[in-house]
Amino acid sequence: MNESANFSNIHKFYDFVNSLTTLGFDKSWRKQAAKKLNPGSVLDLGSGTGASYTDLINFDVTALDPDEQMLSLNNFEKKVVGKGEELPFKENSFDNVLCCFVWRNVSDTEKALSEVYRVLKPGGKFILLDMTRPKNSFLRLFHKIGTFKITFLIGLLTLNLKEYKFLHNSLDKYPQPEEHLSNSSFNKITINRMGIFGFVYLSILEK
Repeated sequence: MNESANFSNIHKFYDFVNSLTTLGFDKSWRKQAAKKLNPGSVLDLGSGTGASYTDLINFDVTALDPDEQMLSLNNFEKKVVGKGEELPFKENSFDNVLCCFVWRNVSDTEKALSEVYRVLKPGGKFILLDMTRPKNSFLRLFHKIGTFKITFLIGLLTLNLKEYKFLHNSLDKYPQPEEHLSNSSFNKITINRMGIFGFVYLSILEK
């Protein structure tokens, strides 16, 4: 994960900010993402405080996150400190990898994609849910102004301007997902846009 922001400082507010910036739809979108999973084991990549816990209740889940303080609030039984670029698991370990609203915080997504592919079993799925910017240039500007105001205000109130500035800027870090994910090794990639401006995407990558 990116080391330019210390999420330990905001671990109690991280999920709340996701709810604000997704206009409160993050929980329903997580449920949609979980419904795309194969039966069996799931690596919850960037699990954080365990926001997907109720959606994964019927799966064998391993929660992975680089931040120990966020994992301390996580209710999953199996918890591992680690990052997406160097997954501490053997090849073909999981039926699924799920990543919700943290992919834009990964420092090297090309390496992380390779690692996800490695630990997935043949036929396994990588379900990726995250925010980006709308495709339309006007809506993109409108969205950029809106997310800046939200993250700046929360950063000001919590005295963590650096971390919330990072979260705002992370939405512009990578190209649109249709371009960003196109060169991966996965056999099949499906990308669906969600939200009123299409600023959230749900990707299904199959090995």
